[in-house]
Amino acid sequence: MSKSIFITGTGTDIGKTYVSALIMKQMINENMNACYFKPVLSGAEKRQGRIYAGDIEYVKEISSLKEDTNNMGSFIYEYPASPHLSARLENKSFNMEKVVNDYEKLSEKYEYVLIEGAGGIFCPFTDDSEPVYTKEIIKALNTSCILVANTTLGAINDVMLSIYYMRDNQIDIKGIIFNNYKDSLIEQENIKFIIKHSMLKLLAVVNHKDSSINIDFKSIFGE
Repeated sequence: MSKSIFITGTGTDIGKTYVSALIMKQMINENMNACYFKPVLSGAEKRQGRIYAGDIEYVKEISSLKEDTNNMGSFIYEYPASPHLSARLENKSFNMEKVVNDYEKLSEKYEYVLIEGAGGIFCPFTDDSEPVYTKEIIKALNTSCILVANTTLGAINDVMLSIYYMRDNQIDIKGIIFNNYKDSLIEQENIKFIIKHSMLKLLAVVNHKDSSINIDFKSIFGE
């Protein structure tokens, strides 16, 4: 079975895919036998008669990953919304068994699997009496997490609420990656405060101009 890590965030459009691409790039550059997996993706586009899964294609392009896109996502929706709504509108219900099976197929081929969630840590995938949220996928895949967050005003609230929720649900958090960093006084203080009071490891600080990231994989995979 592969060693894996799940990339989640404090909200949508927080930069999870960008960060995932940089991590995947580093893994491949370090000759790690690794692959990327996005169980659920909303907002795919139809191009030349086929569905273009933007996040997966972006990660492949940045990292030079060669795996078939069809093997890297279980549920690909075109409608750009919360997955529970996209699934309902496109009549393609979420199924955890398919996610687990697709993950296990990649695990047989790769030593490491980088998993990216949809939206934030509280993202819903179904809308029944007991909705499936991101935490259920994390637990079904038996993996730990990296939390991706912004550094701007409001970050303390968003990050600390996410951390409290994850800990309440017994989710192992390996550390935080801050994105969109522009080196302002507020951002410096936000990072300092969050790391101090969450007692989590600061894994990296990046912005959208960075073409690389430097992650200590030993602290994530325990090697």
